[in-house]
Amino acid sequence: MKIMRVCIFMTIATMLFSCNNRLPIPDTPLSEIVVMDDSLSESLHQHCSLWLNSWEEELKTDSFTLVRSDTLPLSTDWGKFDVSDKCFSDYQDKIYYSPNGSYALDLYSYNLTLNKKGAKIYAVLDADIQIYVIDIAHHQRLPILFLGPSASIDDGYWLSDSSVVLVGWERCVDCPEEAYRPNVRKINVFTGETAEYQYYAAFPHYNKDFLKQKFPTIIFDF
Repeated sequence: MKIMRVCIFMTIATMLFSCNNRLPIPDTPLSEIVVMDDSLSESLHQHCSLWLNSWEEELKTDSFTLVRSDTLPLSTDWGKFDVSDKCFSDYQDKIYYSPNGSYALDLYSYNLTLNKKGAKIYAVLDADIQIYVIDIAHHQRLPILFLGPSASIDDGYWLSDSSVVLVGWERCVDCPEEAYRPNVRKINVFTGETAEYQYYAAFPHYNKDFLKQKFPTIIFDF
């Protein structure tokens, strides 16, 4: 993966200090700042434009910087699972298939409880999130990421047959007041190799209306 390094001082200075109603990320030496490559940036615009525009201001993909690059210890506990099961029927149109169709990414079945009342569908969000990869042919699924209430995954997609991109936010722990920082994770679902990018600014409110925009026919209880 070709990694671009930011080396123009005035560009970074503007990003870090023109915060207005935003909370800037702590100072980072210019030599250590790494932004996402063009391929990831372009794919975000292609698959997650709604998410990029769901914040107080449109998120700029060149304003995400790499904060973590490591290998996650993935679970090996594949559980029996069939996407055609009746109890999964409400989520069948909410999963993302890999380019070769062998796997699917399940973002919502764990924390999004759907209830039908007549012709209407109501949703309740759980505070915790579990992300799964489903093996279609072998009728099984594997948890690849769990997050508590201080973080969220809003959307995602397959970057390749082995890697997924997850977009969401984390509650800012180093901000002087309550704030939420958008982030992007790229995860190899077979090796656990992970790169996490954070936005240069945090916002006083997270994008709570995103799911309402993504699923306009669902009535959310918040």
